[in-house]
Amino acid sequence: MRQKILATANPILMNNDTTRASLLIRIKDPRNTQAWAEFHDLYAPLLYRYARARGLSHEDAEDVRSKCYEAIVKQLPHFDYNLQKGGFKAWLRTLVNRRVVDLLRQRRDIFLDTHELVQLAGDDATADQLWEEQWRQQHLRHCVQQAGLQVSEQSYQAFRMLVDEQCSVSEVCQRLGLNPNQVYKAKSQVLALVRDLMQATVS
Repeated sequence: MRQKILATANPILMNNDTTRASLLIRIKDPRNTQAWAEFHDLYAPLLYRYARARGLSHEDAEDVRSKCYEAIVKQLPHFDYNLQKGGFKAWLRTLVNRRVVDLLRQRRDIFLDTHELVQLAGDDATADQLWEEQWRQQHLRHCVQQAGLQVSEQSYQAFRMLVDEQCSVSEVCQRLGLNPNQVYKAKSQVLALVRDLMQATVS
């Protein structure tokens, strides 16, 4: 049985600004391994997937992620969490995009003329769209995982079977020993938690 975590004890359920500011303050201490683990679980996949979505190989995407981490460690002590300037989301997007563009330039400068390089560096519309998409997808994955910690293992399994495996309600009932009402209730419970978590972390 998964251990239930009280919503009041889960920092991700706090409002968007407080949650991010709190985590950023905590990871300013390099000895705070728990904070860094939380940061890594949420943002490492985001940085990697964004780099891959921009056309980088697996190795290059990992290289971009590593360079982003180096920059985060170096720049975070001086980071100003100011929502009027775009907040952490915009800061992180700028950081990873610069490293993606730098690496793409290194890989393609032999084949591209100056005009193409300018287009590559200035393709903000596509880059912004990809960032927004990857940002929301990663936070959705994270919120689903967090929601799974707040319900029973059986309820979470029912939800994942319905959503991920596209199982029918009758199949879920048969495999988990539940009745249809319990299956619908499990799905509704997890979805409600995910909606609350998404509203708290992505808005």
